[in-house]
Amino acid sequence: MNVQDVLVVGGGVVGLTLAEVLTRHDPALRVTVLEQHGWGSGATGYAGAVDIPYAHTPFHRELVEAGRQWWKEFQAGAPAPGPRTPLPFAWLVRSREAAAHLEETLVTPARPVAGPAGGAWRLPAGATALAGEAHVIDPGLLTAALVERLAARPSVRLAEGRRVTDLAPAADGGVRAVTADGEEWRAEQCVLALGPWLPGSPLLSAPGSLRGSEQGPVPGSEQRDVPGSAAVPGSVPGSTSGSASAGAPAAPNAGVRTKRVYGLRVALSGPAAVRYGVGSAEDGIFLFPVSGGAYAMSVKHDVWDVPPEEQPLPADVLARAAAFLDAVVGPGAWEVTRGRVFADTYTPDATPRLLRLSPADAVFAVTGLHGSGVRLAAGMATHAAQAVLTCRQGGAA
Repeated sequence: MNVQDVLVVGGGVVGLTLAEVLTRHDPALRVTVLEQHGWGSGATGYAGAVDIPYAHTPFHRELVEAGRQWWKEFQAGAPAPGPRTPLPFAWLVRSREAAAHLEETLVTPARPVAGPAGGAWRLPAGATALAGEAHVIDPGLLTAALVERLAARPSVRLAEGRRVTDLAPAADGGVRAVTADGEEWRAEQCVLALGPWLPGSPLLSAPGSLRGSEQGPVPGSEQRDVPGSAAVPGSVPGSTSGSASAGAPAAPNAGVRTKRVYGLRVALSGPAAVRYGVGSAEDGIFLFPVSGGAYAMSVKHDVWDVPPEEQPLPADVLARAAAFLDAVVGPGAWEVTRGRVFADTYTPDATPRLLRLSPADAVFAVTGLHGSGVRLAAGMATHAAQAVLTCRQGGAA
């Protein structure tokens, strides 16, 4: 049996970042990450991530700030350019209400601009533009950098091709996991970082249960404050959203649900091919460059309680994307090269959660994330690490 201090199930950006935060805080901590396929091959591999400091709840703001601190520490001394690079970005607004909303929700303020620089995009009729902070994250480069960093830490074990088939409380405390090859793993704490596959995972039935949560929110869900939080570098401070803290580990019936995510890859031509990002919070549409010279586009569309399976893009989503591209790029200057429909997992108010799955605080789960999962991954991983370390120090998680 492989005995570890912390077992992380899921080798996407959240699981790997969690291992990085834990072992940076405590280099002696024995952490194993188990991934059933390859590193970053799940939801992380579908992402095209623009990192904008956008936070529509106090807890989101805490995650954004914690993520900014993690990136500052992670990239210190690393070669540039790295997996996260600055991006000129413009917010398009059509009303005073939209401008006021951005003023409230952006962690770093945006400033008015007269128009696009160098013809990178066009200002639609009736809209004004605000220039704000943004970065592009390359999920592939980030995954590779995390694996390289973790592989150099003696207390970390990385294991690909290990699908966990059973998870149960260990007789002497902690948790016992079994992989498909029959190997057993024992740890004092375990964190499931399964992305949108979390609600339907059979692993939830042993330490606790979220069964049925994929059908809709469960009445009577609890949220609890975290007393005595551990002092973790870059940790998320206590939520300011009230006594029922959105940042506290929630009971297993926290009502997480899967929601459709619509993403496109777009090829631009002419002046519009200048590296620039533009988005509209009113329309829920964002356009930004990704690796290889392509552009990614996300289109918000509220379709809930769906399995995390790829689907064809609906005609109405394509129509919304085309109208936006015609307005900000120009007819004939763009082409949709690929469309992808996937899923994210969070609460109905788009809040990512850290779920407590066992009474002994041995098993936690991190839900999917709001918008681009990679955008808030560092903040959620830091938040989960804080809960695990608090539990290890004898505090109430």
